[in-house]
Formats: sequence, C-alpha cells, structure tokens
Amino acid sequence: MDRISNIYFIPTPIGNMKDITLRALEVLVKSDIIYCEDTRNSLNLLKFHNINTKLVSYHKFNESERVEEIINNIEEGKIISIISDAGMPIINDPGFVILQEVIKRDISYEILPGACALINGICGSGFDTTSFVYMGFVPKTDSERKKYFQSFKNMKVTGIFYESPHRLLKTLKFLYSLFGNINVCVCRELTKLFEEYKRGNLEEIISCYSEKGVKGEIVLIIEKISEEKEDIDIEQEVLSLKNDGYSNKDIVKLLKSNFNIPKNEAYELVLNLENEEEK
Repeated sequence: MDRISNIYFIPTPIGNMKDITLRALEVLVKSDIIYCEDTRNSLNLLKFHNINTKLVSYHKFNESERVEEIINNIEEGKIISIISDAGMPIINDPGFVILQEVIKRDISYEILPGACALINGICGSGFDTTSFVYMGFVPKTDSERKKYFQSFKNMKVTGIFYESPHRLLKTLKFLYSLFGNINVCVCRELTKLFEEYKRGNLEEIISCYSEKGVKGEIVLIIEKISEEKEDIDIEQEVLSLKNDGYSNKDIVKLLKSNFNIPKNEAYELVLNLENEEEK
C-alpha cells in the first residue's frame, strides 16, 4: 500500500519524455495542483502523458508568496506536487525552499525517485564512483573559481559540476592552468538524441571542443586529482590566455596566483613572448 503524503516532490525527465516512473505519473494525476518552474515546459510533459492536472508557476522570483499559498493548500487537504523543468526539484531548485518550510512545520512529505543529470553524468563518465562530490554550478570569476576548484582537489574524490556550454572551454583551460593535464568527462545532452560522453585528458578535450564548438546542456565530471601536479608549459599557457583575450595584466595575475611566479618575472615573461611574436 502506498504511503499517503500531503506534498510530493517529483523528478521529471532530463531529456527523454519517457524517463518518468509509473508512480510519478500516478501522483501527478491524483494531485490537485502541480507547482512547476515554467508552466509552458511542464505543460508539454503533462500533454505527452495525457495528464490534465492544474499547473501553477513556482520559481525563485515568486517563491516567497507561493510558499504560503502551498502551505495553505496543504492545510485545506489538497494534494500538492512540486516539479522542476528537468530532474529533481530539490537540487539547485526553488523546491528546496518549500521543502525547508514543510519540514519546519512538520508536514508529511515524500521525495519520489527518478531522473537526475548529475547521477547519469557520474555513472556514464567511467570514473571512480566509490566516493564523489557534487559541487553545483561553476563560479564565473577567476578568483572564485580558484578557491572552488582548490577546495574540490583537497577532497580527493571524483567531482560533478554543472557548466554552461558557452563557458565550458574557459573552465577547461582554467582547470589546465591549475592542475595540469588531468582527466575529465564532458557529459552533454544527457538522455537526448545527441547524448555524448567525451572523456580524456584536458588537452584532448580542449582540442576537441575548440574545433567543433560546444552546444547543449553540460555536466562536467573531473577524475580525482592526484597529489602530483603535471608539468605545465608556462609559455604555452601564456599564449593560450592571450588567444582567449586576456590582457597582460590579467595574465600576470593568473601566473602569480596559479604558479607562484613573482609579479616582475611574470611581466617579463609576458613581454618577452609578446616581443617574440612581433618579430
């Protein structure tokens, strides 16, 4: 006999519309209201499975007002389901806010199992799954990135990261500047028609996506980083940064912070390479 709860958190497909459990479909059908991130996206899912339950938007821009509304509906005896655009509606998702409130008020809830991009990514990477960590979305600034990736390295486990396609190459090159030619797996368009697991060392992966570009949703898996940092061609790294549009000032900062090269030496190296290119 199924457990009866007041509110259900239901994972939805991350690409293929068929990747949803029978129980999830049953709960969505019997729910009085389904709260979702984007009603347009979720309507496509419901139509695909012939479900006519009422949809109401619930996202980070209206979560404060929606939380009380959801609680009131539960107290009135209505069955509520929470879903996201894709995957588990708790991870990097406003569903976490309502879950905290539900726990705080001692309301019965249930988390249904199902699709989750980070789990598909780690399983498909072929890297060690004995111990791993999910680090969320990669920060945008170099200073934040350095602290973020350094903290991951110190954990000595396989790492799972979300990154946007237009920032992937920059992140891969930044990783190379920090850790050398480590192994990674770029998991792209998971469960969709053009699903891809591209694994290899950073030089191989950077070369691959520099040639063909990057499209689609990305899960980046980094193999556990060993204590030994591989030797890096500093001159090649400088040239690569210049090609990526970094100014001399920014390159000097990166050389100082990532390789402990004194500021004066870093400037001299950058200027010498610049002079050689002009000859």
